[in-house]
Amino acid sequence: MSENYYLISDNDVHMPIRCTMQRFDHIRQQMHDYFELSMIVSGSCTLQFDDHMYSLREDDIFCINPLTLHELHGVNCVIITVLFNQTLFEQILPVPSHPRFFCISPMSDNQEAIAQLRSLIAHIIKTNVDKKDGYELRNWSYIYNVMDIMYLHFRVKLSTANEKKNHKYAIRIAEISQLIQQRYTENITLKELADEVHLSVPYLSKFFVDYFGMNFLSYLNQYRLMHAMQELSITDKNIDEVAIDSGFPNSHAFVTLLKKEYGMLPKEYRREQKKEKQQTSQQLEQHNYIAGLKKYLNDNTHTHVVSPISKKQIDFSVNGSSYVLLHTWKKMMTVGRASDVLICDIQEMLTRFQNRIGFEYIKLCGIFSDDLHVYNEKANGTPVYSFTYIDKILDFVTKLHLNPWIQLSYMPEKLAKYPNKRLFGSNVSQPHSIAAWCRLVSEFLQHISNRYGLEVIRSWKFGLWNQPNTNMDLFGFSNEKDFFQFYKETFLCVKNFCPDIEFSLPPTYYIVSEGYENWYLNFLEWCKQNDCIPDSLSFTYYDTKLISNKNHSKESFGFIYAMSLSESPDGLKDFVMQVLRERRRLNLGKLPIYLSEWNNTPSQQDLLNDTCFKSCYIVKNILENYDRLESFTYQALTDLMADSSLPNMLFFGGLGLFTVNGIPKASYYAYTLLQQLGDQFLGRGDEYFITRENDSFQVMLYNYRHFNYLYANGERFDMTETDRYTVFADSEPVMISLCLSDIPQGNYKISETYVNRTHGSAFDQWVSMGALELTTPQEIDWLKKSSVPGFHQKIVSVNSDEILEMDVTLELLEVRLIQITPLH
Repeated sequence: MSENYYLISDNDVHMPIRCTMQRFDHIRQQMHDYFELSMIVSGSCTLQFDDHMYSLREDDIFCINPLTLHELHGVNCVIITVLFNQTLFEQILPVPSHPRFFCISPMSDNQEAIAQLRSLIAHIIKTNVDKKDGYELRNWSYIYNVMDIMYLHFRVKLSTANEKKNHKYAIRIAEISQLIQQRYTENITLKELADEVHLSVPYLSKFFVDYFGMNFLSYLNQYRLMHAMQELSITDKNIDEVAIDSGFPNSHAFVTLLKKEYGMLPKEYRREQKKEKQQTSQQLEQHNYIAGLKKYLNDNTHTHVVSPISKKQIDFSVNGSSYVLLHTWKKMMTVGRASDVLICDIQEMLTRFQNRIGFEYIKLCGIFSDDLHVYNEKANGTPVYSFTYIDKILDFVTKLHLNPWIQLSYMPEKLAKYPNKRLFGSNVSQPHSIAAWCRLVSEFLQHISNRYGLEVIRSWKFGLWNQPNTNMDLFGFSNEKDFFQFYKETFLCVKNFCPDIEFSLPPTYYIVSEGYENWYLNFLEWCKQNDCIPDSLSFTYYDTKLISNKNHSKESFGFIYAMSLSESPDGLKDFVMQVLRERRRLNLGKLPIYLSEWNNTPSQQDLLNDTCFKSCYIVKNILENYDRLESFTYQALTDLMADSSLPNMLFFGGLGLFTVNGIPKASYYAYTLLQQLGDQFLGRGDEYFITRENDSFQVMLYNYRHFNYLYANGERFDMTETDRYTVFADSEPVMISLCLSDIPQGNYKISETYVNRTHGSAFDQWVSMGALELTTPQEIDWLKKSSVPGFHQKIVSVNSDEILEMDVTLELLEVRLIQITPLH
């Protein structure tokens, strides 16, 4: 049984509804206190209730009355459900009654009313995803519409006596169900239950068969089995513990029933659940199950809501205190992996980016991967080292005035303890011999020292494996102690060669989650005890959230997920502040903290990566965390990464600042705007940042909006390949009144450079061209030239009051740099 994903909580008394989305193959027999209106949005299924079976297809609608047993069977079926309290009918209707309804669209001859219900369901989902101002009122409006249609067209007309009888039975069913839920772990008998509800045993026995479709013991055991299967999925308890916890008299009774119902033993079921979790661990997949609702989002005066344009006032004196900025976001850049630097297209993009920005370091991971042919062995086992391809990489980046940050990874297959342990094409096994691994490291250090000089490589940085805290299916070792020793021996190997070389903490995937103990805290304690404390801390951060239970995973929309995108717009800020607190807690002084890889998503197919969202996201997060860490290394330079095959599309949602053919995205221009900030920090606030350079001033403004939580959990809904901004509820522009005081009197040139959907966004320009794949060099060149930032200049005068006032309107996700330069 798949778990419901709640789109909206029903805990608020002001909110009449709860919406759920569910992917399932089988929803076991159940009942609830709410009136349910559901729509099949993907697949097909069979609905069973009231001793009848109904076949349902995509777009079909059905309703379930409160306290009605029902069951669903399907294959990969997805339903959207709206639930609300039945008492709403009873409170509003003039004559007290307990109405029952029958609405199954294939059985209805009123397709006009069915169409109205489809539209209402679509608008309810959209409204509760966007949560625009006043959405609570619209929820009430929609529910009243639903109730009106249901009462007029789908009410089962019974006599008052029959209504009272049905209501009486519904209350009795609810009471019995609640007692079983409370006492299923006890050895409760039918007689004890009959005494509790003041019925005779024969009557209650017949009542169970009539209204639950099975006898008392079968129903009780089905409930126990449901609980036991959940325990099998999410705990490591043995079979006896699971059976007792779930109310079975012994494990034999549990095993027998599971075998009967599912045709497998508990250990087989647990193995299947574990396998599914491992296969999807740390995946951030996007799907589009409810895209079919979009066609029912008809715009009309009743449903179309226009949000007011927001206004913002910024008052700032440029004569306050200031300090010098270090611009640590320019400390380090990266490509996908070291071998990517050998690709001529990537060399061109790397050169362009470096010439424009001027980074100090480049992170090179996978320097020992087999695609660089670093290590081999003769027939007798004698090692053969070859650094030719590495030399090509290092020669190129050093000519660009980039110092290498070398990650000593991954494991050459001939050195691997597990030769078949591969991830993204590289072997990520521990070595079969640490001594042989250290000889490789020593040979490499000696080689680059001879080639570039020891004084040069003293300024380089070195580190080890990335994400050692992940499981064996990813980068992790089978035993934590094995990795600790692997790190220590590599650390000593580097330090014995040259004590001055900086050696970093292995880049650790950092989890911001309450109650989650990050791996590196215990690791650093161990390093203190073993005299191998790293010279700096290094982290990988993606704006994802950990699903906190024992296995750090959850079932969402029927998939097992370890992570989903963060619904908080301040994830990176939370990470920065938390890691700084932990540094203080560990008494590490000013030990450098490098963010050696970051983004909001690790996905190479996140459609927002190509849009103005990413440019605004980069600016927001760098400005909010300016210089708090020693580096902010954005992942990645280009969509052209050799980790896996790439789609035959121009804008497929890749991570890069450039498309595969070198077209700069909006995210690239975010960096060109940041590059123009001054060296003197004056101040920052809500979506603005102000600097000074000599006697000029720079004001960066941005209009950031975060995507909705439905998108955060992988569902695109009404987003399409060409319309990718539907996941932002508030799409209205913001009007900013900027008032700068203490500006010396005189004439100034105001230069504004801006990136938005019409200027600087190659994706949006491509859409305006017709959204066809580019097939000629001329078409690619045209898109490059036409998708550059907007630019505007004017001359203004500042009078003796020394106040400069400007009105600026920023579109959704727009970034704007205003440069104020005196004219002499």
